Amino acid sequence: MHLEEILDLNGQQVTVRPAKPVDERRIQEHFYSLDKDDVIARFFHDKRSFDKDEAEGVSRIDYVKDLTLLAIVGEFGFGQVVAIGEYLLDSATNHAEIAFSINKPYQKMGLGKVLLRKLESAAREHGIAGFFAYTSAQNQGMIRLFKRLPYQVTTAFDGDMVTLRCRFSEP
Repeated sequence: MHLEEILDLNGQQVTVRPAKPVDERRIQEHFYSLDKDDVIARFFHDKRSFDKDEAEGVSRIDYVKDLTLLAIVGEFGFGQVVAIGEYLLDSATNHAEIAFSINKPYQKMGLGKVLLRKLESAAREHGIAGFFAYTSAQNQGMIRLFKRLPYQVTTAFDGDMVTLRCRFSEP
């Protein structure tokens, strides 16, 4: 599956593509633009600082063991990152952890679904066995998104945290 795509979301062009090192600053700006609840949903605590090293970790990918996809609006070279979807392989289990962050105005527009579909396709192509995600029980958007995968999903609760898992071999 081709990872780059230009979508039309409510009349606005959105470019979905893998992150590049040149995106570091845009990724930082994306994290700063998230509202407090979305920051907590993504990082599990109220985080107010997103340093260069974190943005660098998100932007430097190998396309196999870790893949970060960005959704960008605006002029080429000056665009704003409005959503991030990423997976990071746990070599011990051959499952990849997935995580998403989507700016409020772009939530519930299908961007999470597009990012998830592309991440899943890439993961399968590279022989990854499945996905897992950690989220809070309140993050119904993430739980619904994960359960949209066409696989058997197991859900484990630990206090307020939820672990979602699926194997690509178990439809």
